[in-house]
Amino acid sequence: MKSIVLLNPRSAFLGLFSVGYLFLSACQATSEATVPRWSDPVFAGIPDAGKLSELSGLTRSNRADGVYWAINDGDNPAEIIAIDGNARTLGTFTAPDIRNIDWEDITNYSLAGKHYLAIADTGDNGGVRDVLFIHIFEEPSDAKRSGQLAPVKSIRFLWPDGARDAESLFASAKNRSFYLISKKRVPAELFALPFDAPDGSEPVLVATLEGIAQPDAETMNKKGDYGRYRAQITAADLSPDNRTIAVLNYQQVTFFPMPKKSKIRLKPLSTLTLPWLPQAEGITYSRDGKQLFVGSEQAPTPVIRYDRQQP
Repeated sequence: MKSIVLLNPRSAFLGLFSVGYLFLSACQATSEATVPRWSDPVFAGIPDAGKLSELSGLTRSNRADGVYWAINDGDNPAEIIAIDGNARTLGTFTAPDIRNIDWEDITNYSLAGKHYLAIADTGDNGGVRDVLFIHIFEEPSDAKRSGQLAPVKSIRFLWPDGARDAESLFASAKNRSFYLISKKRVPAELFALPFDAPDGSEPVLVATLEGIAQPDAETMNKKGDYGRYRAQITAADLSPDNRTIAVLNYQQVTFFPMPKKSKIRLKPLSTLTLPWLPQAEGITYSRDGKQLFVGSEQAPTPVIRYDRQQP
């Protein structure tokens, strides 16, 4: 999604982050035996504005601990940026043969001894796109060695019942499938698309995500764009153990179980309420699952971190 215009210089963000945290501290919710407890949010860093001015997707590396991959939103260069856990740039990789129409999320998976990154070119604010793409790359062996990347494959796909906006992508090597979540539907819809799907395929509806808190009428009417968008899904990630989906919107992270059957209604396991954060649009677990990072699309694109607590 394109940025909502707000004035958020670095100093203002740091102050508002502290204030926002006091009033919107992370809530540890239900099912603590099923889902880990998480720490209070920690400010991790602010990426280089020259590299990540509209961070719209974030994922971990499967090759190296402490390395993460990020992308910018649509109409930016087709680049994958490597950063560390403090959001410092490590390397930049360009995909010269691919256009960033509306890149919205990036995910990772490993298969047959190889490591991959996949990008969802699925943004569609106006509901007018009839063709979407998932671009698949082999993950670079050295995140600090900037260069060019050619896709291993690009899957062109269509929604089964007409255009919809989707900003969330994660992958399950266990199920050999990509998963996408509709943004504006209530309840949100979880779709699956196989890794080997041929061009022109349609994702299959797997589940609906019930129980995501929606803004009330006053919030919708008085808080402008933020009020309207705050419950819409902007990113998701699958935990390294393949058990839990972390689903992000502007106000919270909602954790759902990874479905074992199709066409079911998933109920939340727990939630984390975000501190004030402009346009939270990227989320990823660390490689060991002990940390959870959330990134913002609105400049200066801050990144925050939650640490897994011992039981």
